[in-house]
Parts: sequence; C-alpha cells; structure tokens
Amino acid sequence: MTDDRPDFGVLLSLAGVTFAEELRLHMHASGFVGFTTRTGFVLRLLADEPLSVRVLAERLHMTPQATLKLVEGMTLAGFVDRAPKGLDRRQRIVKIGDRGREALDAAKAFHARFELNLAAEVGADTAREVRHALELVAGRTGVRVPGGAGRDRAPGDLRH
Repeated sequence: MTDDRPDFGVLLSLAGVTFAEELRLHMHASGFVGFTTRTGFVLRLLADEPLSVRVLAERLHMTPQATLKLVEGMTLAGFVDRAPKGLDRRQRIVKIGDRGREALDAAKAFHARFELNLAAEVGADTAREVRHALELVAGRTGVRVPGGAGRDRAPGDLRH
C-alpha cells in the first residue's frame, strides 16, 4: 500500500516558500522593496548592536563575500549603514538604519498577523502545535537569529 500524501519535506519547503512570498509582497506593498527573509535576519541581528561583516557572516553561516554583497544591497536600499569602528577608520561596522528599523517592525507585524490568521483557520490549539513543531525543527540549526530558535546542539537532538 502506498502513501499518497505529499512528502513532509516538500510540504515544509512549500510552506516556507509561501510564507516568504507573502512576506515579500506585504513588504513591497508597504514600501520596502527588496526586503527578503535574509534581509530580515540581518536586521534582527543588527537591532541590538552594530556588527562587522565577518561577525554577520559567522552568525548567518554565510561566506564573508556573500555577506558583503548582501550588506551592500541593504545599504543601497537604505536598510543599513556602514560606519568606521571607533577610531580605526580601516575597520567598519554595519548598523541598522531608521528605514531598517521601520522595515523590521513591519515584518514583525506581518509575522504576528500570519500566525493569528493560521490560528483562525486551523484553531488555536493546532496553531500552537504547529509552532511547537517548527520550534523543534528550527532549533536544530546552527544559525542563531534573534527571534529565531537556533541552538547549540547536535544535529538530530530534539531535546529542549
């Protein structure tokens, strides 16, 4: 007997793509053209403190070159600023700008509405169970973003 249900991984991937696309459309309509989930990760990392490109790259598990390209695009979009680090003009940090804070607030509001809409559609208990399952899966990543669930744990370790 075969299982005709879609593969779990496909469903999880499609749910992520759906969320990212709806977020992108919302942010575009709100005037934040070019905002992506990766933009949101960077803004969350910078919300509390400016960071170097190297530290951003480490926290995002990206290469410094890819991170620099991302930061350059975000600078052009007005989400972040690059500034000298202290008195050493050779070292530069990336800091969130006013437009970046506004975009982050708009994205967080979208996240909250998305979850409320899911609860309205499937019920509050089921939505809580979905959230719990996503927290368990997200907790297995080494990527740690404020507001996310990345942890220092071995792959496959589902303990809290």
